[in-house]
Amino acid sequence: MTSASTAIKKNDPRDLRLVTAGQGISMVGTAISDLAIPIMAVDLLGANSFGTGLLGAATTVGYLVFGLQAGVWIDRLPRRQFLLAADVVRALLLLAIPALFALNLLTLPLLIVLQIGIGSASIFFNLAWPAYLPRLATGDILLKLNARLALLGEISGFLGPGIAGALIGIVKAPFALVADAFTFLVSYISLAAIKTPEPPRAKHSGLTVTQELRDGLRAVWQRPTLRLITLEAINGNIAFSIMIGQSVIYQRLDLGFEPALIGAVASIGFLGGAIGSILAPRAVKRIGFGRLLFWDAVLFGCVEFLLPLAGIAPRAFAFPIVAVNYFIGGFLLLLYVVPATAFRQQVVPDRLLGRVMSVNRVATWGFGATFGFFIGGVIAEATSRPVALLVSAVIQTTVPLLMFGFGSFRSIKTIEEAVALDNKKHAH
Repeated sequence: MTSASTAIKKNDPRDLRLVTAGQGISMVGTAISDLAIPIMAVDLLGANSFGTGLLGAATTVGYLVFGLQAGVWIDRLPRRQFLLAADVVRALLLLAIPALFALNLLTLPLLIVLQIGIGSASIFFNLAWPAYLPRLATGDILLKLNARLALLGEISGFLGPGIAGALIGIVKAPFALVADAFTFLVSYISLAAIKTPEPPRAKHSGLTVTQELRDGLRAVWQRPTLRLITLEAINGNIAFSIMIGQSVIYQRLDLGFEPALIGAVASIGFLGGAIGSILAPRAVKRIGFGRLLFWDAVLFGCVEFLLPLAGIAPRAFAFPIVAVNYFIGGFLLLLYVVPATAFRQQVVPDRLLGRVMSVNRVATWGFGATFGFFIGGVIAEATSRPVALLVSAVIQTTVPLLMFGFGSFRSIKTIEEAVALDNKKHAH
């Protein structure tokens, strides 16, 4: 007997093109803001290392407040409506920043508050998005769609910082954010035009929010591979957020890079990520799912040692060292993220996907990233920014060795094998 959800035709080329175009443009805008906001905080609002750490934490702290409940709501309601609402809220809050700056009312605390709002809207988008995609595509097409979107994200990241650097030089950082607000409008229009219907809303189970959250937690914890990847993602986001939270101010104040050069560094990182996203599906087949994720995580940590090294190297070598760090780091990051995301989307039933994504995001971004941003600022203020970056590299290198180095994880060859093994363990 065919269910209503399986009767819905997926893999519609028109809808997949809308997704690709709309999100590709939106990602360019996000890359502009990712550079413009911290530079604005440092250059115009006098932020120190702790201030930039708080600004970074503001983007993820919402996960700790309502991230788990958001997953329940996303599973109960049509997922596209969360995407549309998030685009509207983010566009309006971004436009408020240049307006406040023009009125001479913008301060660092107010910018942090606005960033909390933007980050909270992004939380709903980021939770609903991977849970919505399997309603548009299936199987290999879903894996390729993830890879294509990851590639677009990296290409957008390659273009965005350069555009941001140019805009900042022309109109100052706050006004560069108008471009990002416009791209959220494009995202809204493309999503609204999708014709593939979502499955009918399931009849309410009668369970409380807490009971439904327990189902999401069990879905993660009772699947060994999913549990392991989630735990490593927590560690990875702590380390990565220490680095990201201090990287711009480190380049700006310690290495003396101009905004355009910082933008060039970020673009180089996204170029590496673009190549990684292209090669990810092929790398899974050639290297194997488990072995790829293990070696990728360890090598990513090793490369992160280059960033603090740039601070003690001769000044002429600073830019090449930082550029190599960002390029290889971006390549390895996407080589890992694409198959890990496809695995997570396929191992969890659709009815639980919103809750599982919320559990994953709350753990990895709500706790991991927020703690990383905060502790990175604390370490940098107490010691120095290079020390904070060194701590990040040590964490990122050693923990994956301990987590992935034992057991049978590295012997898993394909995503399908990982899904079958996890579901078998879950059934027992």
